Amino acid sequence: MNDKPRSPKRPRTLADRPSNRMNQRFGNRRAAKRRRGYALLLVMVIILTSTAFAAVHQRHLSAALRLEQARIASEDYNAGPVSVLAIACDRLESGDPPPSTNYRYSHTVNGNTQLYRISYTVSGTQWTVVAEPDATAGSYPLLPASF
Repeated sequence: MNDKPRSPKRPRTLADRPSNRMNQRFGNRRAAKRRRGYALLLVMVIILTSTAFAAVHQRHLSAALRLEQARIASEDYNAGPVSVLAIACDRLESGDPPPSTNYRYSHTVNGNTQLYRISYTVSGTQWTVVAEPDATAGSYPLLPASF
Protein backbone atom coordinates (compact mmCIF):
# COMPACT_ATOMS: atom_id res chain seq x y z
CA MET A 1 0.00 0.00 0.00
CA ASN A 2 0.99 3.43 -0.75
CA ASP A 3 0.50 5.91 2.12
CA LYS A 4 1.34 8.91 0.03
CA PRO A 5 -1.38 11.56 -0.15
CA ARG A 6 -2.89 11.82 -3.54
CA SER A 7 -2.44 15.02 -5.42
CA PRO A 8 -5.54 16.48 -6.98
CA LYS A 9 -6.08 15.60 -10.56
CA ARG A 10 -5.23 18.47 -12.87
CA PRO A 11 -7.36 19.04 -15.94
CA ARG A 12 -5.60 18.39 -19.17
CA THR A 13 -7.38 21.03 -21.31
CA LEU A 14 -9.18 24.31 -20.67
CA ALA A 15 -12.51 22.70 -21.47
CA ASP A 16 -12.00 20.27 -18.59
CA ARG A 17 -11.80 23.06 -16.00
CA PRO A 18 -14.92 23.30 -13.79
CA SER A 19 -15.64 26.95 -14.64
CA ASN A 20 -15.63 26.24 -18.37
CA ARG A 21 -17.85 23.18 -17.94
CA MET A 22 -20.47 25.38 -16.21
CA ASN A 23 -20.36 27.89 -19.02
CA GLN A 24 -21.02 25.10 -21.49
CA ARG A 25 -24.04 23.91 -19.51
CA PHE A 26 -25.66 27.20 -18.48
CA GLY A 27 -24.38 29.71 -20.98
CA ASN A 28 -22.05 32.59 -20.35
CA ARG A 29 -23.13 34.40 -17.16
CA ARG A 30 -20.79 37.30 -17.71
CA ALA A 31 -22.61 38.40 -20.87
CA ALA A 32 -25.92 38.44 -18.98
CA LYS A 33 -24.43 40.69 -16.32
CA ARG A 34 -23.21 43.10 -18.96
CA ARG A 35 -26.67 43.30 -20.50
CA ARG A 36 -28.20 44.14 -17.13
CA GLY A 37 -25.77 47.01 -16.76
CA TYR A 38 -26.71 48.38 -20.15
CA ALA A 39 -30.39 47.95 -19.34
CA LEU A 40 -29.94 50.09 -16.24
CA LEU A 41 -28.09 52.67 -18.29
CA LEU A 42 -30.88 52.65 -20.87
CA VAL A 43 -33.52 53.14 -18.17
CA MET A 44 -31.54 56.05 -16.73
CA VAL A 45 -31.25 57.69 -20.16
CA ILE A 46 -35.00 57.34 -20.74
CA ILE A 47 -35.80 58.82 -17.32
CA LEU A 48 -33.44 61.76 -17.82
CA THR A 49 -34.76 62.42 -21.33
CA SER A 50 -38.38 62.37 -20.22
CA THR A 51 -37.55 64.69 -17.31
CA ALA A 52 -35.85 67.11 -19.71
CA PHE A 53 -38.87 67.10 -22.02
CA ALA A 54 -41.18 67.71 -19.04
CA ALA A 55 -39.05 70.68 -17.96
CA VAL A 56 -39.13 72.20 -21.45
CA HIS A 57 -42.90 71.77 -21.72
CA GLN A 58 -43.40 73.20 -18.24
CA ARG A 59 -41.46 76.28 -19.28
CA HIS A 60 -43.64 76.76 -22.34
CA LEU A 61 -46.83 76.20 -20.33
CA SER A 62 -45.81 78.72 -17.68
CA ALA A 63 -45.00 81.29 -20.39
CA ALA A 64 -48.43 80.74 -21.96
CA LEU A 65 -50.05 81.15 -18.55
CA ARG A 66 -48.22 84.45 -17.94
CA LEU A 67 -49.36 85.74 -21.34
CA GLU A 68 -52.96 84.80 -20.58
CA GLN A 69 -52.81 86.52 -17.18
CA ALA A 70 -51.40 89.68 -18.80
CA ARG A 71 -54.17 89.61 -21.41
CA ILE A 72 -56.86 89.30 -18.72
CA ALA A 73 -55.30 92.15 -16.71
CA SER A 74 -55.26 94.31 -19.85
CA GLU A 75 -58.91 93.53 -20.55
CA ASP A 76 -59.85 94.42 -16.96
CA TYR A 77 -57.95 97.70 -17.26
CA ASN A 78 -59.66 98.50 -20.57
CA ALA A 79 -63.05 97.66 -19.11
CA GLY A 80 -62.39 99.85 -16.03
CA PRO A 81 -60.45 103.14 -16.11
CA VAL A 82 -60.15 103.38 -19.89
CA SER A 83 -63.89 102.89 -20.30
CA VAL A 84 -64.65 105.57 -17.67
CA LEU A 85 -62.19 107.95 -19.37
CA ALA A 86 -63.99 107.39 -22.69
CA ILE A 87 -67.33 108.23 -21.03
CA ALA A 88 -65.83 111.39 -19.48
CA CYS A 89 -64.43 112.51 -22.86
CA ASP A 90 -67.80 111.83 -24.48
CA ARG A 91 -69.50 114.12 -21.92
CA LEU A 92 -66.90 116.81 -22.68
CA GLU A 93 -68.07 116.84 -26.32
CA SER A 94 -71.58 117.87 -25.24
CA GLY A 95 -70.37 121.15 -23.73
CA ASP A 96 -67.85 122.83 -21.44
CA PRO A 97 -67.90 121.70 -17.81
CA PRO A 98 -67.21 124.15 -15.02
CA PRO A 99 -63.41 124.42 -14.55
CA SER A 100 -61.70 122.67 -11.63
CA THR A 101 -64.72 120.61 -10.66
CA ASN A 102 -64.50 116.94 -9.71
CA TYR A 103 -67.27 114.48 -10.46
CA ARG A 104 -67.95 110.91 -9.42
CA TYR A 105 -68.96 108.04 -11.62
CA SER A 106 -69.71 104.47 -10.53
CA HIS A 107 -68.75 101.83 -13.03
CA THR A 108 -69.53 98.10 -12.80
CA VAL A 109 -67.23 95.47 -14.31
CA ASN A 110 -67.91 91.74 -13.82
CA GLY A 111 -70.29 92.45 -10.94
CA ASN A 112 -67.82 94.73 -9.10
CA THR A 113 -68.85 98.37 -8.75
CA GLN A 114 -66.07 100.90 -8.36
CA LEU A 115 -66.20 104.66 -7.82
CA TYR A 116 -64.15 106.91 -10.06
CA ARG A 117 -63.20 110.54 -9.57
CA ILE A 118 -63.32 112.48 -12.84
CA SER A 119 -61.67 115.87 -13.04
CA TYR A 120 -61.66 118.35 -15.93
CA THR A 121 -59.05 121.11 -16.22
CA VAL A 122 -58.69 123.62 -19.01
CA SER A 123 -55.46 125.18 -20.23
CA GLY A 124 -56.17 127.73 -22.93
CA THR A 125 -58.22 125.79 -25.47
CA GLN A 126 -57.04 122.35 -24.35
CA TRP A 127 -58.89 120.18 -21.86
CA THR A 128 -57.28 117.59 -19.60
CA VAL A 129 -59.51 114.78 -18.38
CA VAL A 130 -58.44 112.49 -15.53
CA ALA A 131 -60.42 109.43 -14.43
CA GLU A 132 -59.01 107.70 -11.34
CA PRO A 133 -60.44 105.00 -9.10
CA ASP A 134 -61.26 106.67 -5.77
CA ALA A 135 -63.27 105.01 -3.00
CA THR A 136 -63.78 108.42 -1.31
CA ALA A 137 -65.37 110.01 -4.40
CA GLY A 138 -68.86 109.62 -2.93
CA SER A 139 -68.90 113.27 -1.78
CA TYR A 140 -68.47 114.67 -5.32
CA PRO A 141 -71.45 115.45 -7.55
CA LEU A 142 -72.55 112.79 -10.03
CA LEU A 143 -71.22 113.09 -13.58
CA PRO A 144 -74.04 114.71 -15.60
CA ALA A 145 -75.36 113.20 -18.84
CA SER A 146 -74.28 116.37 -20.69
CA PHE A 147 -72.80 119.79 -19.96
